[in-house]
Amino acid sequence: MMVRSRRLAAVGAAAAAAFALAASPAFAHFCSKSGWSDSAYAHAAKSKAWLTADEWKGFVAGAVAEGEICAAGAADLVAQVDSRPSNTLFMGPGLLAGGTLKNGKDNTPEHFDYLDFETAFALCG
Repeated sequence: MMVRSRRLAAVGAAAAAAFALAASPAFAHFCSKSGWSDSAYAHAAKSKAWLTADEWKGFVAGAVAEGEICAAGAADLVAQVDSRPSNTLFMGPGLLAGGTLKNGKDNTPEHFDYLDFETAFALCG
């Protein structure tokens, strides 16, 4: 029984590691979507995937506190968040299934945008 448990644990750990390696590029997508209807905005804002501007700014403040981004980079991200329309929600730090720029076909939906992390982190030197 103990050997079976160890074997099962090893297989589970290997599967989790393979998934993490395969999925790691998808963790980089931090997008925003505006143009929600009032009803859709209210429902999406209650989800764990979409964050309001204030929630996103709280996430950025936490990243500064943890030393994950410098103050200048955080200020840039906050400015980007503040520049979006008031009915914008932001994808939280989570796993997405491939993004919208598939195969170079420019099929990003209307009202959809990405936060520019390259510029923000470049400010951190």
